[in-house]
Parts: sequence; structure tokens; C-alpha cells
Amino acid sequence: FEADLERSLWTLFEELVDGTYRPGSSICFVITRPKPREVWAAAFRDRVVHHLLYNRIAPRFYRAFLADSCACIPGRGTLYAAERLEHQVRSITRNWQRRAFYLKCDLSNFFVSIDKRICRELLHARVEPGFWRDLADTVLLHDPRSDYVLQGSAQRLALVPPHKSLLNQDAHHGLPIGNLSSQFFANVYLDVLDQFVKRGLRAPYYVRYVD
Repeated sequence: FEADLERSLWTLFEELVDGTYRPGSSICFVITRPKPREVWAAAFRDRVVHHLLYNRIAPRFYRAFLADSCACIPGRGTLYAAERLEHQVRSITRNWQRRAFYLKCDLSNFFVSIDKRICRELLHARVEPGFWRDLADTVLLHDPRSDYVLQGSAQRLALVPPHKSLLNQDAHHGLPIGNLSSQFFANVYLDVLDQFVKRGLRAPYYVRYVD
């Protein structure tokens, strides 16, 4: 892509403008630490599109996100999450002087269980009809399993439990781990949970880091 940068960008621009852009082939590989997990790496030109879409529509969602939502949000990485958690613990324990309890939860098989139809509705609620909504739909609804290259052995892929593999999900479920777009869509998806915990349950102390 960079070897012929101007031509590559211009070709991509024309495809986006005339509506012919379609995501290309992905690379699927498996990491084993801390546990076996599939990673799906989009083609470089597709990652350019992911950043284009993200830079355009993400700010309007961030304005509505809770301060307790962390990860994959500018300025809200692991340090932010840890410091926010410590602040809340200090508050409820009166600076470590009072006993307190906490509940730690994890969403089981989160990325492969995301319903893309629901995520699409959430995106449409804040992205008006037109180019950016159409592009969001193209990126979200793309199924990388239709065109991918496996990097590594089939034996390594078999280390991933079947229920945690995107390859075993139906067409409407699952986002590929490894893309900026997936991280952003996941935060949009879980904002509903965040709002329910804070507004519905009125939980005074709450921090979410990814899932």
C-alpha cells in the first residue's frame, strides 16, 4: 500500500465515493498468551478505512459514554481504569479504613457473541443516513470468514475452544478481534450496559474495562 501510496489512496478514495468499496481478505492467526485466541487482521487498506470511519463518528459516541467506561477510548487506557478503580475503592472504604465488597464480572465469549443486528441499530441511532452510516454498515456487517488466509497451522487453530471461535458463529454474531472498528463497536454495544448500571441500577461505584 505504502509503496505506491498516492495511487493506493486515490483508488481507495474513488471506491468509497462511488460506493464500490468492499473489504478485502483478512489474516487469521492464533495467539496463546494468556490463553488461545483467534485474531483477525484486516488488510492494510481496510484498516485505513477503519480509522477513517472511527475518526469521523467516534467523537459523537464518546460524548455520551460514561466516565467509567475504559479501554479503546482516547485517554482511558489501563492506567486510567486502574486509577479510577482505586479512587472508587478509596471512597467506599474511606481510604482503606472500612471493609467493603466488590463484584468482578466478565462477559463470556463477548466478541464472538455480539449481535451485529443490535449493534447496527445502536450505530444508526447516532449516525444519520448517508455515506457514514453506509460505511459503518459495510465495516460492521462484513464477514471476514468469507475471505481469509490462515497464518499458522490448523493444529494451532484447534487450540481455540469451538465456542470461542468466530469460525463457529452464525452470520449475525461475532466481531473479529484485532480491528480498531471491532473495539469501537464493542464500546458502543456495551454503553447500553453502562447506562443501565449507572442510571437504572444507580450503582454509585462502577468501572468497565473492555468486557
